Amino acid sequence: MSDEDNYIMHPAFDFGGEELEGFWYGKFETSSKDTCNATTRSVDDACDLETLIPEIKPGVTSWSGIRVSTAFTVSQNMKTKQNEYGFNGESIDTHMSKNSEWGAVAYLSQSKYGKYGNSNYGADEKEVYINNCSQYSTGIAGDTSDASRNDGECTNTYETERGQKASTTGNITGVYDMVGGSYEYVMGVRDDGNGQPSIGRSASENSGFDGKLGDGSQYSGRALPEEKYYDLYNPTDTTNSTTSAATSCDGEVCYGHALSETVGWYDDNQGNPSLSWSWLLRGEAYSSGTIAGVFASGNQNGMAILGCTFRLVLASVKSQ
Repeated sequence: MSDEDNYIMHPAFDFGGEELEGFWYGKFETSSKDTCNATTRSVDDACDLETLIPEIKPGVTSWSGIRVSTAFTVSQNMKTKQNEYGFNGESIDTHMSKNSEWGAVAYLSQSKYGKYGNSNYGADEKEVYINNCSQYSTGIAGDTSDASRNDGECTNTYETERGQKASTTGNITGVYDMVGGSYEYVMGVRDDGNGQPSIGRSASENSGFDGKLGDGSQYSGRALPEEKYYDLYNPTDTTNSTTSAATSCDGEVCYGHALSETVGWYDDNQGNPSLSWSWLLRGEAYSSGTIAGVFASGNQNGMAILGCTFRLVLASVKSQ
């Protein structure tokens, strides 16, 4: 038996049946090129607009106050706005991060290629440090892995020695803001019981996609994307429970998704999606302290909320 026989392909590299050689993950939480400062929990906030242009930069405010459906749309827009980005729309796919893609980066952070394998850090420093900046500024590190919120000047920027402790590699080449900062919506969602995503809690609190709400009613919104763009979790439990085995794939553990198989790692929080709180959040927030981490998960209804952002992914694909 060869070494290759002992491995399986990580689910993040299966893109609708196409095996990806790799993908590019946003180095920082997504921000908006246009001025956009979410201040309320309302879906009518000026940040929930698909006409705004996403960017990935350090030292700026992450883009929150955006529904899941809008975040997905602006992520896809990147490949069609060639004058803005210069992408080849036939061989490049841009999309909002799936949960499995988050899982792949989280796993790598604790491998020999990530911070865990970085010899510059001792045993008590292997965990990726929190971004504890209450201004939602991207690319910031706390003084410790579980530092409390910083309401002052956030000076541990990504290029500094301490700032690099918040990188998934422990150096400037890694991915930042995966612990703390803003909560991050991912395209990971609870099955509504009929093989489709449960799109949110109610007519006023949902992701903006077309589909079935947690209360059983239907909502008319944006069309759901192809299945390759989201991870669907289908537990045997069909209640609104957030403590059931809601992170299952056909009744089994979703290996590689950094959910049930990593419970308890670094004491990171675990919140499972329910029928109403059906969308996964990752990483926790700037104020979460010990429970924040690359393996932390939570749930939300998909609506536009202050402090909930998203991550961009770029993949090289066969002509579409």
